[in-house]
Amino acid sequence: MGSRRIGVVATMLVAFGVSLSAAAQNVTVDVSACEGMHDVLLAMKGGAPRAKASAMLDALMTTRPYEVMFRHYNRSWRPNHLPVDVFERMILSLQYDGVYKIGENPTADKMRGRWQAFYPDLGRYEARLRQLEAADLKQLVRAGVRYAQGWLPERWAIPDFYLAVIPNGGSSAFAIQGAQGYDFLQLEESRPGRLDVDRLVGTIAHESHHLGMRFDIPEGYSQADAMAYRVVGMCLPEGAATEFISGPPPGRAPAVPDLPYRILAPEARQSWQTLVAEEQDILDRQVALLDRAVAGKLTKKAFDADLFDYWIGGPIGRVYVLGADMLGAIYLAFGKQGVFSVMEDPRTLFEVYNAALDKRPEALARCPRVPDAAVKQALAIGRSNDQAKGEEK
Repeated sequence: MGSRRIGVVATMLVAFGVSLSAAAQNVTVDVSACEGMHDVLLAMKGGAPRAKASAMLDALMTTRPYEVMFRHYNRSWRPNHLPVDVFERMILSLQYDGVYKIGENPTADKMRGRWQAFYPDLGRYEARLRQLEAADLKQLVRAGVRYAQGWLPERWAIPDFYLAVIPNGGSSAFAIQGAQGYDFLQLEESRPGRLDVDRLVGTIAHESHHLGMRFDIPEGYSQADAMAYRVVGMCLPEGAATEFISGPPPGRAPAVPDLPYRILAPEARQSWQTLVAEEQDILDRQVALLDRAVAGKLTKKAFDADLFDYWIGGPIGRVYVLGADMLGAIYLAFGKQGVFSVMEDPRTLFEVYNAALDKRPEALARCPRVPDAAVKQALAIGRSNDQAKGEEK
């Protein structure tokens, strides 16, 4: 897969709101937000009164692409992270004074820096837009989804999804509730002025893997068991998509050979090495969280706060690095079936990971080992519930 593997792939993205079939998935592709925002920016640059530009933004923010974007930024564990009016005022501040103050919202501040790279000369924005309109995403989506499907258990199918390219300046890509979003401003270029097909396909594959990944807490679990289940499996979704699709550098475990994509940004690859060096501390933090969860002392609110503050921030989060190395070790020792076994039952992750260290001690000598007590805690999650269901049958 990738442009080297699939021959002449479509030069770039897509027309507005078309539905197409991709590896048994129906994907709706929408770049209408890019055209809509282009109209707003042209009006601002052309001297439109602030009230007119604001009304245009109000209408644009109610469209499906931006509705999806705000669901991503304002998830349950970070509500009001980016209010709609803050984003709108940040955009307006590119032209009008006094509508947004730097320091008001960290996410909007970061976004504004990327918008400032485009706004002085909208020719670069328009050139990207015309490439999106002229290209055919069908082969790209097929390649990315097909590859991602190969790293999921056979019974887990990537569902139909909605794919929007959205000018935002924050998250370069995300998946949420049957949708994928890609930041128009951060689409990679293979050379100045030409968008990079291979990296986009790899990103689509990464996000499609998330849509096919299942991590539902089994029905009937106690609150303590549910929290413990979350803690044990917290690194699985990002770890799997990163290790087997994104093409990261080696960590404590060797890198998976011959992956078709290398999509981590330079700053993420630099941060990767720093976090690999801290991996023992990261694992210790997870084990401590599991202790709290098993004891009934970890609330969902506290877990969500820790997830946001410690585990997912920065150029690349700790869940990506620790999860990738754990799954990389399991893959080295037990192949895809070993990886799939822990995806299907996250409670076995620590046990299978330690078994991988025992099976390949020379290659995995640097990997931190999960304490036996934590392995037993993980395996015990929900067992009383499982027994009760067995007795009912």
